[in-house]
Amino acid sequence: MMVITPADEYAARVAAFEDMRLRWRGGAGGDEWSPAIAEQARADPRRVPDANLEALASYIDADDTVLDVGGGAGRIGLALAPRCREVINVDPSAAMRAQFERTAAESGITNARFVESVWPAPDISGDVVLTTHVTYFVRDIVPFVRALEAAARRRVLIGLWSVPPPHMGANVYELVFGGPFESSARPS
Repeated sequence: MMVITPADEYAARVAAFEDMRLRWRGGAGGDEWSPAIAEQARADPRRVPDANLEALASYIDADDTVLDVGGGAGRIGLALAPRCREVINVDPSAAMRAQFERTAAESGITNARFVESVWPAPDISGDVVLTTHVTYFVRDIVPFVRALEAAARRRVLIGLWSVPPPHMGANVYELVFGGPFESSARPS
């Protein structure tokens, strides 16, 4: 009898979501974040923080290095930069890097840098390692979280704002493709 673990179920859900995204986009290829989409991911780092940002910030000390894994355009990391020693944003997207660097420069933030890399990134660590809105897309969640733990000197923070993976486009998908989203992906 095959035992299906919660990690297997999670991987199947992510695989199903990846199938939907590939069909929606018409296939795979390159940086999935176009410059226009990456620009929409920007946020004013000096905005009035919402409850989620305040919750994350409550774990950050002034002398901390914060590692933001999958931090994209810096929506969270750049907002935390004034509260810590340094923010290191690790993300594979060149389009997100451009928006991160633009936002940091426009806001006068000098204690934040972008490392263009997939996770895990070699030789990078922080006092606090955080990832928000990222784990929805991580098929192999256990090694991903273990890498977060290995990189953290003190704490790991994982922010989720939806049940993973987010199927916010499911209704539109049904209209475009003539039926509900279903995937052949199952735990193996």
